[in-house]
Amino acid sequence: MLRVIYSRPVLFNTLIRKTRQLTVLYRPLSAETLPIHHEIDDDHHHHRFEIAAPHYELLEVLGHRSSQLQSTRTPRPTRSRSTNSRKKQSNSNIESKTDQDEQPIKLAQPKPITSQPLPIPPNRITELSQKLHLTTSTKNQPSLSTSSSLYDETLLVEEEQDDHQMNELLISSPIEELFFTDDDKALNELLSSLHSTRVRRMHKYTDEQLSFMHKHNEFNRMLQSYVDVSIYNGKLNKVRRLLDDLLSDQEKRHSVKRLSWRYVSNIHVYNTFFFAYAEKGNLVALQKLFEKMRKYQVKPTLESYAAVLCCLGNMDLFDSSIARRIILDLENQGFRVVDIFNLDCLNHEDIQRILKVLKTFRPDFDIPIRPSTVNNKLLNHIYKQQPPTIEDQSIQIEPWWKKVDLISKLNDQIDVEINQKAKVQSINSLKTIDPKLLARHDNFKTDLQNQLTLGFATELEVLKKTTIEKDLKLDIIPFLEIFDVHDYVDLMSKEADRHFYGSDFYSLPFTSLCIGLGKQVYQKYLCTVRQKSGFIDKLRLVYNEYMSHVVTNDRFIVNEREKWNEIVKDKFAYMDRSDRPWSYTQILQIGEFLYGVMLKHLKLQVPLLTQKRQIEKKKGEDSLFYIVYRTPGKFTEKQLKVHPTVLHFFSHIPQTELEFDCSELPALVPPLPWLSCSTGGYLLNHTDLVRLPFSAREQDSRLRSLAIEKIGGVLDSVNVLNSCPWKINKNVLDLLIDIFQRGGSRQLSVPVSVDNTNVVEPLPIEKGLSVDERKRREMAIAYAKKMKSEMFSLWCYELYRLSIANHFRDEIFWFPHNLDFRGRVYPVPPHFNHLGSDVARSIILFAEGKPLGPDGLRRLKIHLVNLTDLKKKSSIDERANYADEIMDDILDSADRPLDGRQWWAKSEEPWQTLACCMEIARALRSPDHTKYISHFPVHQDGSCNVLQHYAAMGLDDKGAASVNLKPSDLPQDVYSVVVDKVEQERKQDADNGVQIAKILDGFVKRKVIKQTIMTTNYGVTLFGAKQQISRQLRDIDLFPNEFVPEASNYLAQKTFLSLRELFRETRKIQDWFTDCAGLISRIRGSAVEWNTPLNLPIVQPYYREIKIRQKGKDIYDNFSSFARPNHIKQKNAFPPNFVHSLDSCHMMMTALQCARNGITFVSVHDSFWTHACDVDRLNHFCREQFVSLHKEPLLEILSRDFLSKYEFKSSEYARVDDSQKQTMKLLNDTLRRVPQRGTFQLNSVLDSTYFFS
Repeated sequence: MLRVIYSRPVLFNTLIRKTRQLTVLYRPLSAETLPIHHEIDDDHHHHRFEIAAPHYELLEVLGHRSSQLQSTRTPRPTRSRSTNSRKKQSNSNIESKTDQDEQPIKLAQPKPITSQPLPIPPNRITELSQKLHLTTSTKNQPSLSTSSSLYDETLLVEEEQDDHQMNELLISSPIEELFFTDDDKALNELLSSLHSTRVRRMHKYTDEQLSFMHKHNEFNRMLQSYVDVSIYNGKLNKVRRLLDDLLSDQEKRHSVKRLSWRYVSNIHVYNTFFFAYAEKGNLVALQKLFEKMRKYQVKPTLESYAAVLCCLGNMDLFDSSIARRIILDLENQGFRVVDIFNLDCLNHEDIQRILKVLKTFRPDFDIPIRPSTVNNKLLNHIYKQQPPTIEDQSIQIEPWWKKVDLISKLNDQIDVEINQKAKVQSINSLKTIDPKLLARHDNFKTDLQNQLTLGFATELEVLKKTTIEKDLKLDIIPFLEIFDVHDYVDLMSKEADRHFYGSDFYSLPFTSLCIGLGKQVYQKYLCTVRQKSGFIDKLRLVYNEYMSHVVTNDRFIVNEREKWNEIVKDKFAYMDRSDRPWSYTQILQIGEFLYGVMLKHLKLQVPLLTQKRQIEKKKGEDSLFYIVYRTPGKFTEKQLKVHPTVLHFFSHIPQTELEFDCSELPALVPPLPWLSCSTGGYLLNHTDLVRLPFSAREQDSRLRSLAIEKIGGVLDSVNVLNSCPWKINKNVLDLLIDIFQRGGSRQLSVPVSVDNTNVVEPLPIEKGLSVDERKRREMAIAYAKKMKSEMFSLWCYELYRLSIANHFRDEIFWFPHNLDFRGRVYPVPPHFNHLGSDVARSIILFAEGKPLGPDGLRRLKIHLVNLTDLKKKSSIDERANYADEIMDDILDSADRPLDGRQWWAKSEEPWQTLACCMEIARALRSPDHTKYISHFPVHQDGSCNVLQHYAAMGLDDKGAASVNLKPSDLPQDVYSVVVDKVEQERKQDADNGVQIAKILDGFVKRKVIKQTIMTTNYGVTLFGAKQQISRQLRDIDLFPNEFVPEASNYLAQKTFLSLRELFRETRKIQDWFTDCAGLISRIRGSAVEWNTPLNLPIVQPYYREIKIRQKGKDIYDNFSSFARPNHIKQKNAFPPNFVHSLDSCHMMMTALQCARNGITFVSVHDSFWTHACDVDRLNHFCREQFVSLHKEPLLEILSRDFLSKYEFKSSEYARVDDSQKQTMKLLNDTLRRVPQRGTFQLNSVLDSTYFFS
């Protein structure tokens, strides 16, 4: 993210223009920057203005529009693309070439509006509408000025199509309008008017501007990684010549006033050179490059000064006056010397060299401990609490860790991460393999390795010959020379193996496959760099002590991050933790190259299922892989297909070992604590703190710009979850494996194997069939294939999960965690974790055990009944009593799970119920159940948590009561409340003679509309609600199918009406969220972003697809921040995303509070887990933190945040016409219009038994 600052004639032009040139300079853009517009001087060489947030602006290129009417231009024809080749053209593609001749831009004229005058709404829009004075015809509509419109001819065509789509979405159907208030209808018509007058946003960019920004940004990222890898390969001088050539070309282009986006503005490129020269002690070369950097107005960072000091320290003798000037310059730039030691890019040798320089001035200088403080209003009181004492019996746990060889486990984990892969014994390896087939398999693998070796060398040589060194283009050759050939061959061979055991009907999109393979090369490179830098040795040194701390109760006294920083300083074990990022384009190109080798050179050259190969083959028929185009959903995808003979052959060879990436498995030791947004998770392999699409970098840049003390609470809360040790519930696992190996069971929710699917084989297609019969048989065959493919996918997923669990059956393990873009926490391993299904949750236990205590057994009983979902309307005491009443069934389930009465199998969560039955049985049969050591996690689940947050934000008294925020003797079930209200409406309609209401008699049940109630909070539309209800009605055998469409439509309408009436204040908030997001993305042209109460910056990564040509290929990117936001997704997704960011804050605050009080804590979003003996304390902290969170004026804070980012300033009004002023007022007033809150007393949550239960 860059900001335009002051410019001089010596720098770069922005766009090719005959009449005017704009020169700009760059410096990093801070997260707090506000949108400010400055006028552009008439002097061609002195333009000073700033690009600001909101969101993706790299540079402002508006100056050329002041003379656009004097230019000439030929509009590009609009290209139409088939839906079978790419997505439907609702997204605007960016062309990479700019036409030389330009014509004046013809502005879009507003469409006539034939609707009736807008109604004056009673409250929500009244004042706003009066200010706007919207017209209803084009006669009174002022036309847009030339200076304010930036659309070219191509964009206008696309905008017309896009407006049509947006109006369809924003202007609701007649059915949906039944549920809209006058306010909703008024706002929809206001937005509709804005679209039709083409006043879509006030901060506009043309296609060529966006293309320029995207290509410039991608070029600088590519250059950074190209330089880094080239230097690693020992080609420092060669890549320095490339940089000099780029800078020389840059200066030449400026002198003749020609544009090129290929100019260097990335300070990290220079820093990479600085550290390379520092490693060699070459101060002269470093000084020359530093001067050149200043010449081109690139501002140094703290890393730049650290590299210079490091270079001085690497010299036997150095001039102390140089060091003094560097330190003075550093401080003049606003940096502090002590902050150098907080940088992630310095290893222990760099620190020693810098310390050597600093001690020449201050011999007593000592390295400060890296700060671990947290500065947040909501968390300060938690960090100030006195930690529990070790003598406290409530946290004295059996020393399970004394039986574990942690040093050996650390070595195993490091070895796994160095190898990048780990092999796991498959639980399906029961079949014996024919020795002849096994021999053919070995010959096939050997031949495959040979073909890949020859193919890789051939294609690399071809690439080198076709690359012209003087063309200043950044190729991928250095990335293909990092390792030996056999390393790349090994990666390709393992990738091919994965496909040989895959599906014949589906693969991931080819682009996703290429990115995945490219990421493997990146991870291997990063791991290799860290090995050579001494990272592993220092890691071992720190981990020996860190593990001893984190597995004991000491972690509750000194948190993980604080302890790690203490150990690093004490042992002088500083490590270079920089992630050395590669660009999206390079990752994709590397993957495409390796897959290209596989596609072109892998041939079927050895016999597999037959003794001899067929001699005659058509060209291409013997390739192992093919490119095919499939339509798995709405759009056609480019996918990979394996030769049918190979798939058939491998189906006869059971996969005795499953190979997984190290990041797909739990860790054998406590994960690396999250120390910053780029350091944490696995030990050697890079783990992202926020999981985002590879090209969605905006949120990551926001995170990296924050001080650690601002997001320290977020890091510490994730570390709490990271530090929880787990073990396998062997009794349940053995039962599952037994059922799985016997073919699975639909009744017990264990996926069945393909051989056991019982799918009716369709009739074959024969000659002589009629057209209709042939079509029916083709559809039947396609349906059978689809069913088998889906069942096979489910079976494979369960195979992976159970095999991994079996692999760890005798181990203690940990789950590294990270965040999604909203702040919700997830385990990194995808196949086996506690966020999985009922089966996954049933086979894991806390490794740490605690005595049940006086109330623990009762809590286990209540938890058991909660899992069955049988007593959801009963009180806590009634649930405990019910467990006592059915104790005989509970013990029978524990003792004879498969050959008994199988009471557990009828539960809503059968396998967790069985595991709980076994735990209760063991506790009851122990000599003293209060002293029984339990490892079983007990859950406390929120009651429709999204609505709980909405009700708390709006202080909605009626809504709060329905979601258990208010104390009550019995739990309130919001689903049942809505069902009762819908049933009441149905009865009235039936009495009034409505036929469909009579037909639905007896069918309005909780299960039918529960999903609709739940997803309404996530922005589900009426159309989606009808589909959900339709599926439920079709599953009811007694309901007549011919009435399903009409009945689902009727129930969807009634459900929406009931929810609106029940949650009035909530709906106002949701409407305001939607209005704000729609206007921000539409008018400001920005993605919606905000900060959570714990200071986590969030940017919604929903953008329009852009297309950029690279080396003759089109690269499509749906997540580039240099594209227009997808305002439909931005608008619809913001309400649920904002609430999810709040529920993540609540979870994090509760996690920190529990850790501070010695309680084991794990979460599955709004389900909090702990030991049975600690449930009461967890409940207290959970409620306490919820009240603390919502006592903050969250809506007012959000409004101020939006205004600071998106509000139009008064100075901007003077430069626009009347229609744009109206639009500005609409945006500003909407952002200020905070919904009024109700009368609910928030403190009553503290006394609500069923808030979380």
